[in-house]
Amino acid sequence: MNRYFEEYISYLEGVRNLSPRTTKSYERDLLLLEKWITGSPLDLKTQDIRLFLSDLISKSYESSSINRILSTFRGFFRYCIRFNLLTNDPTSGIRNLKTAKKLPLFLYPKEVSAFCSLPSKIAASEGKKLWPARDEALFSVLYSTGCRVSEIATLKIQNCDSQWKSATVTGKGNKERKVFFSSSARESLNTYLLERTALIKRLENSADTQALFLSKRGNALSVRGIQYIISTYSDHPIHDLHLTPHALRHSFATTLVSRGADVRIIQEMLGHASISTTQRYTHITPGQLRILYHRAHPHG
Repeated sequence: MNRYFEEYISYLEGVRNLSPRTTKSYERDLLLLEKWITGSPLDLKTQDIRLFLSDLISKSYESSSINRILSTFRGFFRYCIRFNLLTNDPTSGIRNLKTAKKLPLFLYPKEVSAFCSLPSKIAASEGKKLWPARDEALFSVLYSTGCRVSEIATLKIQNCDSQWKSATVTGKGNKERKVFFSSSARESLNTYLLERTALIKRLENSADTQALFLSKRGNALSVRGIQYIISTYSDHPIHDLHLTPHALRHSFATTLVSRGADVRIIQEMLGHASISTTQRYTHITPGQLRILYHRAHPHG
């Protein structure tokens, strides 16, 4: 990678304090551009950037992916201007591509309850799939808190209060916020924690005693590990609806808004910097629309 891109990545890590996962994403985007250009990125003009984006379109990149890559370039060129490497931003006149607005996948409360009980159901009929007690606690906590999967992967025992009613998580930009465990999440956690304690004793000194969610080998669950666990259950014939951890986050927000929570409170609970981001996570159901119509319309 050329030195300008390397210095920018170092700036994101050291000054902006972005997560390794985020900076890796930026690095991949910049590498795409580096493979395409022949000279210095500082010599690029607006027309060059347009040609590069056209090349991505011809390679069937999705509009959302191209917009993300363009956002990376904008950040890089703003950095160059800030540190007097450039005087003009070649991306300033380029607009984002239009993207189709898709309604994110979410579950209703009854569907979430059914999904959270899947590990026990599957274990009863087929034997242990992964670790039922842990998996039910994991699903319940994701839905109960609305946390990002990365926040759950880094959640430690000491971050939770003694009665398992709440926890402090560290979100994007190292911002801390308080999240809450529902009564059903606490019940699942108590069952799992007994088995977790037994696992740590069995493994003696080789287990991670800090992380809340562990693998059967005693290691802290990674983001990929949590994604794998959810996909294992959601792709099972008994359920057959492919879910991601983010679907439980969507469901959390949707449940709150459907029960009258203010969107700004939901913004705080999700750890969003912008309320426009929160609004993409909330949905009004047809039933709610009917109720609102009859309540608000003079002929309703």
